[in-house]
Amino acid sequence: MRKVAIAILIITVMFTGCTRATINTKQPPLAYIDSVSSSQIWAGETVKFAGHGVSSIGQIVAYNWRSNVNGDLSQLASFETSSLTAGPHTIWFKVQDSYGNWSAEVSTNLNVLAQGGPMKMVVKTFSISPPAITEGEWATLTWDVSGTGTVKIEPDVGEVALNGTRSVRPTRDTTYTIFATNEEGVSTAKATVVVSPIPIYTLISYSVAAEDGTVRKDKVVLDEVLVGQTDLQIQMQGFLSFDISALPSNAIIKAVELDLTKANIINSPFPWQGSLLLYNQQYGSSLKASDYMVNVPANYIYSFSYNYSATMMPDKPFTSPGFVTTLQRQLDAGSKRYQIRCQFEKYYYYTRIDYTDKKYQNLTTNANYIDLDAGSPKLTVKYVLP
Repeated sequence: MRKVAIAILIITVMFTGCTRATINTKQPPLAYIDSVSSSQIWAGETVKFAGHGVSSIGQIVAYNWRSNVNGDLSQLASFETSSLTAGPHTIWFKVQDSYGNWSAEVSTNLNVLAQGGPMKMVVKTFSISPPAITEGEWATLTWDVSGTGTVKIEPDVGEVALNGTRSVRPTRDTTYTIFATNEEGVSTAKATVVVSPIPIYTLISYSVAAEDGTVRKDKVVLDEVLVGQTDLQIQMQGFLSFDISALPSNAIIKAVELDLTKANIINSPFPWQGSLLLYNQQYGSSLKASDYMVNVPANYIYSFSYNYSATMMPDKPFTSPGFVTTLQRQLDAGSKRYQIRCQFEKYYYYTRIDYTDKKYQNLTTNANYIDLDAGSPKLTVKYVLP
C-alpha cells in the first residue's frame, strides 16, 4: 500500500507541475489623449493632437481619431489638421492591440469658430522658462494669444502685444497670470516660477577695544568711548572700530546693524545735546587729537533722537542704508576695518545760555554723555556671495 501511495503522489505532482496559466487575450488596452494644441481655434487654423495607448498583453498596433462633426480624422498616434468644420467638436480617440482588441474611446472638446464671427480671445500658450531660478537670476515669459482685444500680464509686467517674450527677475516664488480681454469675455492662463533664495551669511564683530576711544574738544584722547559733554561742558566724540577682515572680498552687503542697546546713558544727553549722529570715519589704528570734528557734517550715516528723560538706550540696534553703502565701500577698497565717529549735534548750533526751557537749566553744569563701550558695541553684517 505504501508503494502505491507514493506512486499516486508522484503522478499528481507531475500533472500539477505541467499546468499552464491561462492568458486573457480579450483584455482591452487603454487609450490616453496626451495633448491638444488649443481648445478653441478659427476655421482653417491648424490644431495638433497627440495620444498613446497601453496594453497589458501584446502591443498597440492601431490608432483612431474621429470627430462627432467631421468623422474619422487620423489613424496615427499624433497628427495635425486644419480642415475641421466650424462649430463645437467632440474629438474621440481609441487604440487597438495586437490581439485585435479596441480600447474604450476617450474624448476631448474643441471649439472651431467661423472666420469673422465674434470670439473670446484664446491664450494658445503661456509659459515661463526656466521654471526654477535662484534669486537674482532672470526668467523669460513667452505667450501667444489669438483674437482681437487687450492683453496684459500681472504682476509687474502690464499690457503687452498678442505674442512675445519678456524677461522678469522675481525675488520670490511668483505666479504670473495673462489676461486676454475683449467684449466676449476674459481668457486667462497662469505660469509659475520657483525662486530659491540666495544663502545669506552673517558676520558678528565686536568693537576693537585697542582702537576704540574718545577725543575731547580740548584735544585730550581717552581710552573709553564717550559721546556728549563733561561737567565742564567739554564736548566729547566717541570712536568705534570693527574688524571686517573675515568678510569675503567679493561679499555683497545686504544689511548692517550697529548694536548700542547696552550702552550707559549718564544724566540727560537727550535732547540737551540734540540728536546722536553717526559718521563713517576711517581714522586708522589709533586716535589722534586732530580726529576731533568741530563742525557737524551733513553726510552722517545715521541720526537718532531720544526722549529727554531717557535713562537707557533703545532696545533695537541702529540700521540704515548708509551703513550698507559705507561698509561696502570699505570692503571693496580692501580695508580690514570699519570705523565710526559718534557725536551730538545741538551743542554746535546753540550756546548753552540760549536755552530758556527751565527743565534743562539744572543740566547745564552736569556731565551729559553716553558710555558706549560699557555695552560691548556690536556690528552685525548680513551678506551674500555672487
